[in-house]
Amino acid sequence: MQDERLNKNEELEEILAEYRKKKKPNPEASATSPIHAETRVVEAKTRVELPPQNDEPHEEEDGVSISESAVQNHFADSLSEDVIGLSSHFSESDGDEPPLPVEEEPEPVYEETYYDDDDEEDEEDDEFVFPLPFRILGKLWRGFTGLSFIAKAALYLVVVLILAAYLSYYVLTVGNDMFALVKGDAEIVITLPENATKEEVAQILYENGLIEYDWAFPLYLELFGENEEISFIPGEHTLNVSMNYSQLLTALTTPVRIREVVTLTFPEGFTVDDIIDLFVKNGVGTREGFVEAINNYPYKHEFVRLLDENGWDADRVYRLEGYLYPDTYDFYTDTEEYLAINKLLNNFNSKVWLDWKRTYASICEEQGYTLDDIITLSSMIEAEGKTAEDFEYISYVFHNRLQHKVDYPLLESDATIQYALELAGMDRIQDASQIDKSFPSPYNTYTNEGLPPGAICNAGLDAILAAIYPSPPLDEEDNILNAFFFVSNDLGETYYAATLSGHLKNVERVKKENAALKEEGTEND
Repeated sequence: MQDERLNKNEELEEILAEYRKKKKPNPEASATSPIHAETRVVEAKTRVELPPQNDEPHEEEDGVSISESAVQNHFADSLSEDVIGLSSHFSESDGDEPPLPVEEEPEPVYEETYYDDDDEEDEEDDEFVFPLPFRILGKLWRGFTGLSFIAKAALYLVVVLILAAYLSYYVLTVGNDMFALVKGDAEIVITLPENATKEEVAQILYENGLIEYDWAFPLYLELFGENEEISFIPGEHTLNVSMNYSQLLTALTTPVRIREVVTLTFPEGFTVDDIIDLFVKNGVGTREGFVEAINNYPYKHEFVRLLDENGWDADRVYRLEGYLYPDTYDFYTDTEEYLAINKLLNNFNSKVWLDWKRTYASICEEQGYTLDDIITLSSMIEAEGKTAEDFEYISYVFHNRLQHKVDYPLLESDATIQYALELAGMDRIQDASQIDKSFPSPYNTYTNEGLPPGAICNAGLDAILAAIYPSPPLDEEDNILNAFFFVSNDLGETYYAATLSGHLKNVERVKKENAALKEEGTEND
């Protein structure tokens, strides 16, 4: 009996061994789940035929009596062993067999449905479908919201930079077109029809290459134009591509005016009154306007500012007398007075002031002279002399007197009395011997010490340089003459003297020469 039971057990062991051989993993079975593997084990074990389920022992054909419970326990133990082995097989890999894959839940599959507009019309109960552009935007939005924070920030930054670059370029191009910051230089003739509107004018300008944006010109007129209706002048207009919108508007709405140009020459020695008279005579400005411009206009020239800061004598009639540089100029007849005077001051600035700052100022300041002193002195030299040589000698006489004020407090210049007479509205006296040397005026250097209150004319560069660099005259034997006096005849010949007695002799000499000149003139008549 014991032997039969052992034989039965050996038979069961062989069945299990055979099963274990069959359940050994292979490439196809490696992809099978643990649940399927357990099922195969159970199926393999069910191949053993079990006796009827009762606990009564029964006898097989071989005569071995095995109870039903013993068989079940046997298979239960075997099943436990196989399950444990199976679990160990799938949990611990010996390196030769890969672990079985873990079964995952399948991802949901979204099926995109395309709709036809005709089907929607036919089927009233169909669900509403957004148009394609909205669906595309929706997909983009879902894609954007699915990005990480860094990806969103980077995408946002890129979009902002692209938009900023586009807007900057657009603003710059429109601004350049509107304000002509960088444009070419070419003249173009256009023709405007009668009663042209802003839009029509903009289209004409655009078609002729004068503007780049036909919509910007009307917008500019609305924003910067006057409230009243703009009236464009019909006909031909010569324009330049370098013009900005403001210049184009002016050219198309302002009647063409031909400005008359006059050329005026102001000789050396001209007074302010002479200059004003020449301006007004040629149709430039008014006398009142020039007097205001000369005495009160705040010019930006440094020498004018210094004159105002240092102050000028209350007896001075014209502030800028002596600073209106004599030369030849072109003026428009409609030029404002202050602009005309400004042109003369510009010339003085380039011809005198710049060199004064570099060179002459230090020389004159050592002698105690200001620029205004030199300009006043040069005007007296210009009015008294005739030649550049005489300018230097006459300058020497005036400097000599100014440096010896105790002995010669008065400069005694006939030209200063002549200027005083002109200011008083009187004519100049041709015969110097007939001048009233007691004429009451602050400019009379026969009655007032030192320099007059201001210049008495507008001197040229030779007289100004002579005032800075005086030179002593020579006597008849070419010896240096320390002169304090001079006198000139009607021909402009000048005689110098170191003493009063010598000067009186020269005066008598001049009288005789002038008388002889008059006789010759009478005979010639």
